[in-house]
Amino acid sequence: MARQPQITTDDVLRAFAMEFEPGTGVLQRFLAQYPEHSVALVDLSMELTREFDDDVPPGTAEFDLVAAGMTRLRENTITLQSLRDAPAKVFADAIKEFSLPMQVGLAFRERRIDVATLPQRVLAKVAEALHTSTETLLSYLALPPEASLARARKSTVKSAAPEKVSFERVLQDAGVDQQSISNLLREE
Repeated sequence: MARQPQITTDDVLRAFAMEFEPGTGVLQRFLAQYPEHSVALVDLSMELTREFDDDVPPGTAEFDLVAAGMTRLRENTITLQSLRDAPAKVFADAIKEFSLPMQVGLAFRERRIDVATLPQRVLAKVAEALHTSTETLLSYLALPPEASLARARKSTVKSAAPEKVSFERVLQDAGVDQQSISNLLREE
């Protein structure tokens, strides 16, 4: 049975912000329902209950916080279209962080990995290496798989239509040892 893709932190925080009212128990309900996002939920609830004085201009700390956020936004400029146009080398370089073979990077490039089998931790690290958000990478991987045109031209046998396979299968096919596969698939 395939695992359902986990709900993203951003989705949980959006839903929480829409329902939040101080003292109504919304925070407790969300913490019970999404314990994996507890730190982000508590941070957001503190931010939502923080009081502002409109008469006092923003200080240096606020400007620094905004500048740091803008820097992060500029760094994550890779869009869905630029992922589609990116050469295979970009994906192969991104997967080097895990010390994995180039075939795994190509599987990401060709969208042959079933997203439901991809651990959140791996997804987040690959997105970071590609300088994009996890949501953009998820959207990219959700597109239909595609075969490499260069490999199709070199082959003497007509290739079958590509299909999505589990992340574990991609790792096995690339010759990754079983201990490394276990470590990668383990959710922490």
